Amino acid sequence: MGSCRYIENRNGYSRHMYIKDQPRLQNQIPRGTKRYNTIKRARSASERANSTIKEDIKIIDKPIIYNKTRADILSQIAAIVLLLHRAMVFIARTTLLLQKCSDSNDPGAINKIVGTPIPKSIRSLIQLE
Repeated sequence: MGSCRYIENRNGYSRHMYIKDQPRLQNQIPRGTKRYNTIKRARSASERANSTIKEDIKIIDKPIIYNKTRADILSQIAAIVLLLHRAMVFIARTTLLLQKCSDSNDPGAINKIVGTPIPKSIRSLIQLE
């Protein structure tokens, strides 16, 4: 250890490596391609879902998992709860928006705020008093 020239740097060291010297450093899917961007977008969505499940809903905060079957069940329950959570958040936001529009007494206010009309199937889920 005493003879290591990098010991003085407590964070370690980095070294520039060329792809021709180390071909394993090259991505299987080149960056900037359509396929890479599609995978990157999907990963971001899964990371958002995982963080919501872990931090907001706290389903997988400290799970006790004994085998793969129970892990599969936990992940399915987490996905169902996440879907219900997002649906309820959407309904609450839309209800508040519609309430704000009904208080303004302007029949076209909802289209001015939202920009696009809300489908009747979704309006039937929302109850206004």
